[in-house]
Amino acid sequence: MTLPKFFSLLVLTLAACSSGQRSKPNADISQQTITKDTSRYADLYPLVIRDLNKKNVTHNGSYYMLTLFSDSTVKITWGNDTIKNVYEEPLDFMFAERLRIEWENKDYLILRYGVGSGAWTTVAFPMNNKEQVQVFDNGLSFDTKNNLLATEHWQDTVLIVQNLKTHQKQFIIEKEKPCDAVGSSSCVDTININNKVLYYKWATPHKFSDEKKTIDKRVRLTI
Repeated sequence: MTLPKFFSLLVLTLAACSSGQRSKPNADISQQTITKDTSRYADLYPLVIRDLNKKNVTHNGSYYMLTLFSDSTVKITWGNDTIKNVYEEPLDFMFAERLRIEWENKDYLILRYGVGSGAWTTVAFPMNNKEQVQVFDNGLSFDTKNNLLATEHWQDTVLIVQNLKTHQKQFIIEKEKPCDAVGSSSCVDTININNKVLYYKWATPHKFSDEKKTIDKRVRLTI
């Protein structure tokens, strides 16, 4: 091999090595960027991060607690002095930040979190190790004595009352005066359940209208 060719090969080899060394920091920077972008989601929800592993205790002594599951989700632990359970469905930070206690009695701890405009999820956690967690859309009222939960429904079946213990359902129908809003909860001005009687004030065209008309309704519940 002649001397010029030798120097040419040496220059090419050194250039290749230099290029390989420069590419490694770029890969490291890219990896750092990915990691940083992932952790940034948690930065959007400081209240969730702050309250991790802290019990939210009710008047009855029941509690729920959020534990970290991934870089964007938590799991819900709930219980009391005698039981402790973990809900296996992960909850996104965005929804965990909106989580709050809605109702409770000796049998259930019922939580709620918003999922959109005029929409929320109602979750009933049993205070025992036998029953399953029950999930509903738009819970509106709960009879703590008889474990009856009223939820929003659609079209002429405006409400469903469900017995959390027996899973029986009673459908509440409004055919004469339909609700002009997307969801029937926009026409339910007031609602409660007491001694197995459902009372609700039905407002049309909806409860936000300046010209609304209301009708008091009472329905005997048989479930």
